[in-house]
Amino acid sequence: MIYPKDVSMILKNIDFLVTQNKDREVLSDVDLRVVDDKIENIGDLKTQEEEDVLDCAGKIVMPGLINAHTHASMSLLRGISDNKELEDWLQDDIFPAEEAMNEDDLKTGAELACVEMLETGTTTFNDMYEGIDRIVEAVESSGIRAVLSRGLFDWDDRGEERFEEAKEAVEKYSDHGLVYPAIAPHAVYSCSEDLLIRAKNYSEGRGVPYHIHVSETKKENRDHRAEHGVSPVKYLDDNELLDSDVVAAHAAWLSEEDLNLLAEKEANVAHNPSANLKLGSGIADVPEMLQEGVNVALGTDGPASNNNFNLFEEMKVAGLVHKLEGPGRIDEQQVLDMVTINGAEALGMEHEIGSVETGKKADLLVLDLNDPEMRPYHGLKGLISNLVFSYTGHPEKVLVNGEIVVENGEVTGLNRDKVLSDSQERSERFERSEK
Repeated sequence: MIYPKDVSMILKNIDFLVTQNKDREVLSDVDLRVVDDKIENIGDLKTQEEEDVLDCAGKIVMPGLINAHTHASMSLLRGISDNKELEDWLQDDIFPAEEAMNEDDLKTGAELACVEMLETGTTTFNDMYEGIDRIVEAVESSGIRAVLSRGLFDWDDRGEERFEEAKEAVEKYSDHGLVYPAIAPHAVYSCSEDLLIRAKNYSEGRGVPYHIHVSETKKENRDHRAEHGVSPVKYLDDNELLDSDVVAAHAAWLSEEDLNLLAEKEANVAHNPSANLKLGSGIADVPEMLQEGVNVALGTDGPASNNNFNLFEEMKVAGLVHKLEGPGRIDEQQVLDMVTINGAEALGMEHEIGSVETGKKADLLVLDLNDPEMRPYHGLKGLISNLVFSYTGHPEKVLVNGEIVVENGEVTGLNRDKVLSDSQERSERFERSEK
């Protein structure tokens, strides 16, 4: 059910409200009122006349999750290539498949991504791809929130055309409501210095994020040092491109100098542990980043390299992989921060989303406390531990902008069965690599 605007809704009798506010409070036996698209108040509230009531007894309410790095339309390429390193994976299988994709493929792939993300608790995603107008159609139908950017590179003669498309998207969607534009040069190895600088100048002028792949593999890092004499991070800094608007995806191969630069310039990192593991790319030293004060968010990357968009699963991977060198190197609260308030900060949206607080957008998850994966819980810290290490991501309800976009575990704004059948039909044009 989609609630019309200006109608208030109250979530009554919430067993546990995981706020993710600055004190990381978990409130018990509390109510929450939504008016329009925002949280109006939290506390012991009386139901008002003609107010929609959601009984949340036996429920956990928490912020919607934020996926800091995605390629949504690549849903159609899920499972197309599973056992290659990044460069071979891209050149042999992904780039040829993407060349064959048309705009209807892009829309269907984005619709499938929106279904999966919403049904596993993601309410905002940060995407880099092409065909922005078609992705927007999927966003609008599903009701999810999205930061969208046309990926830029200029290794061929279409670099300027892509940049114009990117700028048009920024102008077109700057005041949308659900869509927030960004600028996204693909990587330092796929963009000329001129394009990187012009893209940054434009993003600064428009006040939008600068989303870029950085130091994803050891080979990328080694090759860049051989050609330019410095690491990709130092190269960005030498060109005055590093600042708090940067979302650096991966950052898996950093020197101490790189780490210090990211911290000094307040750049953000989108950590994608599952994709990095699957492609054998390496693992970002997130505990060290956090210790140095770098803001680290969590992403899934695309479903051809993960192979899903489930941020609850991604939290578990992030929480486990960094314990290899010591179980105390990262804790469950730090991981939960990555998919909530850290993700919001990375996108410059910490005043709107990322926590459950009065005045913020009503992007909320309603989970069943009686789910076997949530029992038993040992105090409030045990509850957070269950969310990160046990729960697999199937909220009963999801709200975005105060509207219910998932009811009884299924999306409300898209024809779910049609999206699933269309995606299967369209995917059959893309041949799986068996090499």
